[in-house]
Amino acid sequence: MKCLTSLLIGFLFLGQTGAQPSTASVRPLALGESLRLALENSAQIRKAKIDRQILERRVKEARSEGFPQISAGVNLDYWPLLPTQLLPGELFSMPEGTHVPAQFGRPWQLGGNITLQQNLINEAARRNLPALRSTRDISDLLILRSEYEVIFSTATVFYQTLQTEQLLRAVDANLGKLEALQGMAQLQLDNGYAVPTDVKRIRVAKTNLETQRQNLLTGISSLRQTLLFLCGLPLDETLDLSAEIGSPAADSARWQNLTLDPETTTESRLLVHNLDLLDIQRKSAIAEALPSLSAFATLSAQGFRPDLNFFDTDRQWYGAAGAGVRLKIPIFDGFRVFNKTWVYKLEAQKLQEDRRQLNAGKALEFRQAREQLGTSLATLRSQSDNVALAREITDKLMLQYKEGVASLTDLLNAQTALSEAETNYWQQVFSYKLAVLKLLKTAGQLELLKS
Repeated sequence: MKCLTSLLIGFLFLGQTGAQPSTASVRPLALGESLRLALENSAQIRKAKIDRQILERRVKEARSEGFPQISAGVNLDYWPLLPTQLLPGELFSMPEGTHVPAQFGRPWQLGGNITLQQNLINEAARRNLPALRSTRDISDLLILRSEYEVIFSTATVFYQTLQTEQLLRAVDANLGKLEALQGMAQLQLDNGYAVPTDVKRIRVAKTNLETQRQNLLTGISSLRQTLLFLCGLPLDETLDLSAEIGSPAADSARWQNLTLDPETTTESRLLVHNLDLLDIQRKSAIAEALPSLSAFATLSAQGFRPDLNFFDTDRQWYGAAGAGVRLKIPIFDGFRVFNKTWVYKLEAQKLQEDRRQLNAGKALEFRQAREQLGTSLATLRSQSDNVALAREITDKLMLQYKEGVASLTDLLNAQTALSEAETNYWQQVFSYKLAVLKLLKTAGQLELLKS
């Protein structure tokens, strides 16, 4: 019996040490760091920031309408056949009613002009700037929403990876115990204290765990690569997430004290800014029916030649200059502006309904998320106690089996129950973490995960 006890202790030691992963070239990765890397590496956020830069250029483009517009032009014309005009015959002492055909100009004509135009009063153009400023605020919120989406997806993958790795550790520990049990049963069989069926039953249980282990390894490989991709890290790098295990529900009081203000969520703020934008666009449409006033000034010079040489010494240029104001008064546009403003009013009514529905939905979603968090927390604590109880029963039956008091069937059943309890526990850990994520997402406070 002392020999069997020593052998069992040796197998247990080998099983536990064999389950420990290699620590060579391992990068520790906490949740906060993974979120920071994911935010820096996200193509979605980069594109949103590029859209923000595009918007800034459009703001500057709109502002250009308030500056003087200066343009210049040069015209070179060739008329092989000059147009004919009829002059009254009276100019040449001819009878009344007669006309004299005459051609004006030269075949080659060169002209240049410079024109300046300045809007003095243009209410529709003036209202474009507030609209663009409101669009800038919307763009900032879209960047923030993209960051929340990246945080939520990255944290979900992080917790899934951590959960699967913990399941693997539990399976490895159970495999170690089965290997030790198999060695002990084989030794008992060799000494005539056991039957071949006992060894085979242990082998079946061990094979089932090895199959489960292989499936977990495949899942871990896929999840790790996804996490590395989201964080922008090399795909062959090895991560260690064990620092995040700790006590899964240690921060439960922090999350249970969260409150919701629907008006401060990103989605609600987006709707508010869209409502402001529609109001600005409606007023801008009304301004299209108002008079507009602009000033202009022009300066030009023109030359006429029988040939293309405009730069000889006897050239002659004819100049012109002018300035003035232009007043445009819309009178009737077929009710275009009237119908356009009504479209904006109706769009605003739709957004008001969306806002009302969003706030009510957020309140419901937050309440359900808090209830789910409470349920997950209670179940997690229950599963933790269940694992401790299953482990106590298994350890006690192991001692009884060594002493020949308990049967192998009872021990294997207890080992199976322990494995199921540990699996349920780590699945519940992920359910709790996911409930926290949903609660933070609903409350619009996912940035708390970065701290």
